[in-house]
Amino acid sequence: MLKTSFQALVLIALLLLAIAPAAAQGDGPVTATLSAPDGQLTVGAPIPLTLALTHPAAYQVILPTLPDAWGDFAVVSQSPAVVVDNADGTATTTLQIDARLFQPGAFSTPALEVSVTDGQGGLQKVLAAPAAVSIASVLQEGDTELRDIKSQAALPIPAAWPWIAAGLAAVALIAVVMWQARRRRKLAVDNRHAHEVALDGLRIVEGLRLPEQGRFKEHYTLVSDTVRIYVERRFGVPALERTTGEIRPDLARVDMAPEVSALLLAFLQESDLVKFSKWTPDVAGAHQLLAHGRIIIEATKPEPAAEPAGQPPAKRRQLRTADHQQPTMEVAA
Repeated sequence: MLKTSFQALVLIALLLLAIAPAAAQGDGPVTATLSAPDGQLTVGAPIPLTLALTHPAAYQVILPTLPDAWGDFAVVSQSPAVVVDNADGTATTTLQIDARLFQPGAFSTPALEVSVTDGQGGLQKVLAAPAAVSIASVLQEGDTELRDIKSQAALPIPAAWPWIAAGLAAVALIAVVMWQARRRRKLAVDNRHAHEVALDGLRIVEGLRLPEQGRFKEHYTLVSDTVRIYVERRFGVPALERTTGEIRPDLARVDMAPEVSALLLAFLQESDLVKFSKWTPDVAGAHQLLAHGRIIIEATKPEPAAEPAGQPPAKRRQLRTADHQQPTMEVAA
């Protein structure tokens, strides 16, 4: 009997030891809610949806990038994440989603799955329940009467001289700007290709050694902006002043391999996570971002022009040398 009791105590102790690490790893629950404004909205009106996650302060939220067509909803934009520390040791991460509906009725958003990391390699998925939205029709039921178009409203006509003066000032300002721009172009003309400028920019950022100084946000901002400017010059996609979600549909319409497009989006999302949240990467991750930027540029730069057929090797080398000996600086007389 005594032996059986001793074995039971040993078993209970082992169970407690197994449970203790798991309890230590769980710093608290993670909750996610997706909410919509109360009341009825009209067709085509902005629908501000709010995604809010409450989690331990050390956790990081990886917010999803919603597609343009999200269930019945059309997603116009989504804001960067905002993290607020709570008094109880938790934090709340919020995301604003600007959506639209173009027909009346009762609708529900799709359930939204969000990834959360614990900062130690652990990853969990949290599901935000759908939010209900009601869209009212601007037409009244049973109203079939045709009505005349309303006449134009009479507006007072302001004095013309302020507009004339403003127009002349604008013309003068444009003339000064154009003169300065032409003067700058005469002083210095950069004939390099977009990928050459971008690769030089990444070399300069690498030489600053910002991650080693703990300046991760500056490093990630400079690297991502260099690649965004390259995408603008190379593909005509306005990437510098737009969010990652707004850039996604334009990438599908340019000549870019799907795997490179996926790498570019992951590159931009990682940069956004560092720039707009409190998550701090390590030095190795910062240098890996720089390497990914070079891979994207090398994979999308234009192919070199084919060499003229029938030329001997020496002649082809002379042609290549002549091609690269174009002046990069022109000084006005």
